[in-house]
Parts: sequence; structure tokens; C-alpha cells
Amino acid sequence: MSSSSATLSLPEVPAPFLLRPLSMADADGIISLYSDEEVARSLNFAVPVRPETIRTKLAVDLEVMRRGESFRWVLSSQEDTSALGYLTLFNWSVKDRRAEVGYMVARKLWGQGVMKAILPGLVRFGFEQMGLHRMEALVSVENPASLRVLTRGGFRQEGVLRGYRPSGAGDGFVDMIMLSMLETEWREAVAK
Repeated sequence: MSSSSATLSLPEVPAPFLLRPLSMADADGIISLYSDEEVARSLNFAVPVRPETIRTKLAVDLEVMRRGESFRWVLSSQEDTSALGYLTLFNWSVKDRRAEVGYMVARKLWGQGVMKAILPGLVRFGFEQMGLHRMEALVSVENPASLRVLTRGGFRQEGVLRGYRPSGAGDGFVDMIMLSMLETEWREAVAK
């Protein structure tokens, strides 16, 4: 991340939602999100998720943020500041102008179009503020809802990475779908 990154603004999200940078104070809320077995499974986490596993993950995430290699935010609402989601642009290669988008939202928000509404702000942030050329996403073949969000948001499927990650259930490996969006594609879509 460049020295000017401190002046970057948060991605825009529609009301009633708010974003704030991740902090360790959010650990209990993020643990609560990952503790929902359906949420954890959609992300290929073994269930039940151990709180110390998530605390360790958050400590690593915060260090990666501090080094300027990713952005991570907590989603909340204007009425309730507890964590309703966790959004990130990570695996950032400044040299290659590429990053990966990731997200999770509380199960109580599933099917309400929340990520459909929020994804454009993350994409805009990546292309306009981070200067990306390419944005990527990896989605489990067992998570068709997320695949729909991404494809409707302009991401294109590039292929399937067979046996890419251990399954959250620990009973083998899961295939992952690779998607991407290029800056030129995004600019053309925004101009319409």
C-alpha cells in the first residue's frame, strides 16, 4: 500500500449499513458470525469453529492490514453496531495490480440482496482507490448463492480449480470456482 493509503475512504455501502475497519475489538462479533455452522460451511471452515482459531485469524488479518497488503472491514447497521459481516480485499499484489475480494454476512441477512447491494462499493474501491487492474474471487462449488452474487455483479467465471481446498467437514477436498473482473469491463459496465 502506498503512503497515500491513509487517505483512502471506506467503500460506499447502502443504508442502513455501515463499514468500519476491522479491529481486535470486533473479535467476539466475528467469532459469533463464524460460529453459525451454515456460515462456516459456506466458507469451508471446519465446524464447530473454535474461538481461538478465529482470534488467531484476526490477529494475522490485522498484521496483514498493518503491512498494507489488504483491506478488511466489519459490516454493521446504523441501529446495531455488532458485526453483521466481514468484507475484505486481500492477496493484494501492487505490482500486478490484482487483489481478491472476499465476504461473509450473517445468515439472518441471507437472501435479502445485501451482498448484491454492497459488492459494487467494494469493486469501485478496488478499481478506483487501490488502482487494481484485476479483481478475483474464489467460490466453493457448494456455495451457489455467492456465485450468483458475483456473476450478477459482473464477475466472469474462468474455470474450476479441482480439489483446491480441504472441505470444512474434513472429509476430502472441495472444488473452487475462479472468477474475475477487469477494470476495463467494470468501467464499460459503469458507463452504461
